[in-house]
Amino acid sequence: MSLLFNFARPPFDCLDEAARQRLGQRLSICYFRAGQTVQSPGDEPEGLYLIIKGAVEESAPHQTFGDYGEGDMFDVRAQFDGRCRHRFAALEDTLCQLVPRPDFLALCDQHPDIARYFTATLAERQREQERRGQLGQQNLAEFILTRIDPGHLQPALQLDSQTSLLAATEAMVARGTDCLLYPAADGSLSLATRKTLLHALTLKGLPLTAPLAVLTPAPLIGLAQGSYLFDALLLMTRHRIKRLVIWQGQEVAGILHLTQVLGLFSAHSHVLTLRIARADSPAALEAVAREQQQLTRSLFAQGIHTLFLMKLIATINEQLIAKAFALVIHPEVQEKICLLMLGSEGRGEQIQKTDQDNALILPEGLTWPAREADLAAFSDLLARLGYPPCPGHVMVSNPAWVKGAQQWQAQIELACARAGEDDLLWLATLADAQAIMGDRPLLAPVARHLRACLADRPDLLAEMARAAVAFHTPLTLFGRLEQDPEGLDLKRGGLFPLVHGVRVLSLEAGVLETSTLGRIDALVAQGRLSSDYGANLAEAFRLFMRLRLRSQLQEGDGRVHVAGLGHTERDLLRHALHQVKKFQQWLTLHFRMRQ
Repeated sequence: MSLLFNFARPPFDCLDEAARQRLGQRLSICYFRAGQTVQSPGDEPEGLYLIIKGAVEESAPHQTFGDYGEGDMFDVRAQFDGRCRHRFAALEDTLCQLVPRPDFLALCDQHPDIARYFTATLAERQREQERRGQLGQQNLAEFILTRIDPGHLQPALQLDSQTSLLAATEAMVARGTDCLLYPAADGSLSLATRKTLLHALTLKGLPLTAPLAVLTPAPLIGLAQGSYLFDALLLMTRHRIKRLVIWQGQEVAGILHLTQVLGLFSAHSHVLTLRIARADSPAALEAVAREQQQLTRSLFAQGIHTLFLMKLIATINEQLIAKAFALVIHPEVQEKICLLMLGSEGRGEQIQKTDQDNALILPEGLTWPAREADLAAFSDLLARLGYPPCPGHVMVSNPAWVKGAQQWQAQIELACARAGEDDLLWLATLADAQAIMGDRPLLAPVARHLRACLADRPDLLAEMARAAVAFHTPLTLFGRLEQDPEGLDLKRGGLFPLVHGVRVLSLEAGVLETSTLGRIDALVAQGRLSSDYGANLAEAFRLFMRLRLRSQLQEGDGRVHVAGLGHTERDLLRHALHQVKKFQQWLTLHFRMRQ
């Protein structure tokens, strides 16, 4: 009997030969005709079923929970509870293997790894899956989780602000460093590099005796010691800089240089952003944009964690869009207006390029005669960079998405008063706004006003949340999806209910964070979600993103073909979709929605 059992399937792959022989001797074969009940609510379970061929449906009187197909196991919960909660029935003629319950429980007692596999939360199972996938591999994923330690840093040279430019240069040469720190007039530290001193002497004509105090202060950008090196690379990418100040509490621990980071990361993401920064024409920017897809493929193939990949590509997207704006819009106008990214780009969750979703906040009294032509040219350039026009015209070339700050606030109040379907969609879209260019502080009062207007409107929040529960999670498709050529639409059935539900909860709580994972963290911090519940929602989100990205890179459509997934991924996917379904039920109760 053991010859039929797949011992390569987790978690049974941890068993030694003796344990496999014992389990194989206890297995039996069960056959169920189509429509036959395997077990009913209240039954004492015979054991754990593993489907060899066929499909089984799990249901309650008024609800279907999911289907199980070839290679799947059921009913795990009943093994530990001692009673079945739901009805399991064969959807077609089905052949199963049965691990008797006493033997299954004994196996869990003797092998803690097997017990943990079946009792773990989604977050724990996801981490275990990632650990298994990385064993024996030396790739970028190992470096991406490296934390900043003293061995990565250059000692910080700190000088008095009255030190002359000549003495400062001599001190850098003696120390073997290319930068220094000095106190600015306001008491804060400022960074100066060899290039800073060179420009002061040659371009500004300052004498060698001039003190450091005459230099234009450069605000420090840095991280705490112990942060991820990946986050350092991300900051350097976003700000197009080569050095970060690393802090140990309130003290400077040292300087982290780009060369040190690139020595550990064998990626060319920073090179790509430098090319974006140096692009001096639309044609040059288009050439860089064409390489972004290959970077995504390369990093994904090297096993980069989806969250890190998402952050990195979102940062490069931001740089591309900001550079396109800089090439088209006159510099004097750029400094006065605020460019917003909306939708998945505003949330920093779009790994593959998608439709344009952007808006503008204008200062009061701005004179901009060429505004219409400039914004049309910007939208056209984005299209050439691979961001097609938004079908709903949510873009700056549409005057409806270009307003002064007071106009935006008035429009928010009007949308809350009318509360039509289009108004609620408009409010949800604006809630994801992220400022990426120009006078970024213009966004803050608009964002706060949006949340203040909704905080006292539970009726509007309930109507907004209704969209999150409108789509049914596709659990009932398991076991029959192999014949569906279109695959599973995880965006509609998994991602949207989770993302939108978390967004509405965040609006209720006044959270200004726009990313889904950041919002979940904020809701947990406020006590609105438990730590375990938040962790499971976050892991479901990461799993959906990874599966969709892999499908987009392989198939191009983002739909997930369940037949191509391994047993463990199918289990994780089912578990994640169950989390979304429970989340939808919780949202219905929380916002007191009428069915």
